[in-house]
Amino acid sequence: MGALAPIFMDQKKFDTCEEPLFLKVRSRDTVLVGENEICKVLSFTGGSRDPDAPSLFQVANVDTGEIKHVHAAEVKEIVSTYEEEIQQRQQQQ
Repeated sequence: MGALAPIFMDQKKFDTCEEPLFLKVRSRDTVLVGENEICKVLSFTGGSRDPDAPSLFQVANVDTGEIKHVHAAEVKEIVSTYEEEIQQRQQQQ
């Protein structure tokens, strides 16, 4: 019975970890896809187990304008959020 305690304690650590990055992504955010592709998030599709958790993102490449779907795991970083972009525009005016 004592051997099960460390496994249970490790599970507690796992449960308190920070949520995955792709759960923080919202429509109109600018994200890094792969190693060097900057894209604007147009929309997302929820997963079958949890419709509110995005599994696919529809993105537009900011350099080429190409629109495509990418898997949530391909999103490596949120470059800027929509709210940050609005604040920057207001400061410029």
